[in-house]
Amino acid sequence: MTRTRHHFAPARSWHGWVSCAALTVVAGCSWYIDDADRQVHELIETRQAAALGETHSADLGKETGAIGDRGGMYDFVPHPVDSAVPEAFHPTAESASSASAVTTQPAAERRVFTLADCLAYAQKRARDYQTAKEDLYLQALALTLERHLWTPRFSGSISSQYANYGQIRDFDHAMDAVSQVALEQRLPLGGTVTARLINDWVRDIGRHTTVGETGQMILEADIPLLRGAGRVAYESRYQTERNLIYAVRDFERFRRTFLVEIAGEYFDLLSARARIESATANEKTFYDDMLRTVALADKGQALPVDADRARVNYLSAQNSVVIEQANYQDTLDRYKILLGMPTMTPMDIASEETLELHEPRVPQSAAIETALKYRLNLLNDLDAVDDARRGVLIAKNNMLPDFNFSGSVTMDTDPNKPNSTAYNTERTTWRAMLEMEVPFDRVAERNDYRSSLIGLRRAERLHSEAADTVRLDVRRGLRRLETGRITMDIQRRNIAINDTRRELARVKFEEEGSVPYNDVVDAENDWRDAVNSFADAQAAYRLAILQFYRDTGTLRVGDDGHWITAGASQPRAVP
Repeated sequence: MTRTRHHFAPARSWHGWVSCAALTVVAGCSWYIDDADRQVHELIETRQAAALGETHSADLGKETGAIGDRGGMYDFVPHPVDSAVPEAFHPTAESASSASAVTTQPAAERRVFTLADCLAYAQKRARDYQTAKEDLYLQALALTLERHLWTPRFSGSISSQYANYGQIRDFDHAMDAVSQVALEQRLPLGGTVTARLINDWVRDIGRHTTVGETGQMILEADIPLLRGAGRVAYESRYQTERNLIYAVRDFERFRRTFLVEIAGEYFDLLSARARIESATANEKTFYDDMLRTVALADKGQALPVDADRARVNYLSAQNSVVIEQANYQDTLDRYKILLGMPTMTPMDIASEETLELHEPRVPQSAAIETALKYRLNLLNDLDAVDDARRGVLIAKNNMLPDFNFSGSVTMDTDPNKPNSTAYNTERTTWRAMLEMEVPFDRVAERNDYRSSLIGLRRAERLHSEAADTVRLDVRRGLRRLETGRITMDIQRRNIAINDTRRELARVKFEEEGSVPYNDVVDAENDWRDAVNSFADAQAAYRLAILQFYRDTGTLRVGDDGHWITAGASQPRAVP
């Protein structure tokens, strides 16, 4: 007997089937994406509200499913590069004669970003931020599957086979088609219940008659009574639900840390701009000195060596301006990459004298107590201890013997009546079975149980260490705040002292001639260093404030990039 699989379809154009199938696949893929996004975003917002008391956008944006195709994704040698060097890189007589020539591009209209603008932009475009949102999305997506596995799940299948009982024309030809629909439900305390509906249809193709049509209805149950029974059976659901909470906390922790990094780089840019301003002021002063000294030397009222010294000082100041400008542009380009902005985008930062920052005035004990309550990574470590405890209970349960109940109820149709729905209660079959294992070998389970206890102790130690680390972060943050505050005050006074010193040195040099010009140069350079040191101290102090809020778990930043601080009217604004 020879049997071959045979599939039947209505007489319809093959091209029409292909077109319909293609449209169905395209539309179906888009629907699947939108449906997944809807479920995931609802889960994330619900969990954020429950775990954080606030929500922040974790939207990945509209996904079409298009992957693009440049036509070379299957090339064995993709993107070949030849050995030629572009003509613009070839040496020319003009470039050889003037190595210092610099080609400048006309400045485009630049958009000026405030700190809030940068924080809001980074939350929409930054690559690392997008990756963090994707990690959160994937964890929520895993929960949608886990929840689905604990709901009633339908499955179905249709199979047919064609049989030709011989090689001559008069032999029998028959087709057998079997359809099955099943509904399965997992039980929270262990086991599954399944309902099946099976229909069998046999057709004699040669005689064009139906020779058989039967049906079968089956209700099955498999329930563990010892091993695998109880809450341990629901562990995957417990863990996946909690994993989303952990992911929500991790995302918010990353978000706050990342935004503090964005702010810190912004403060560094402000400091770099202050360096340009002080270098430019220094350059102008030395330029004026050079003009005056050269004029005096031409009149014989100053030595030529003094004129040369003035020229050297001016060139050095001019070079400092060039270096500080290049450093600022390099820092700005790196900042664009951090924001997720193309480096060719014309942008600059605003000169913010006073930011929306407020100096915290919190006692150490209160700060530590707050951090132990609100630090999200510490809460994850604390909850991991409970996860480890459940792991111990699961390992203990696995040491029990298998003692399972299984049963089924089967109802068949009358084989003498070709009707797949004509069920006969007299043909109902009942089956029940209890099966128990004799647990002679439990070495692997014993080892798993001992390992789970070790895992619990480790989780407890990790949480204890994390709590101590939080205390360290808070104490260090308070010290950093005090150091920054004192340093900024010292550098402010340093500027005032050096400002007075350079004015006095210039007066004594120009009017009294009682000090050499080198003293004037030293006073000017020291003033510039003091201005630069103050700018660095100011940037460090501003960053220390944000780091303290972050380390105590009290940093709140809106999606618009503005700080959300309770009682912001009480502390003083930070310069």
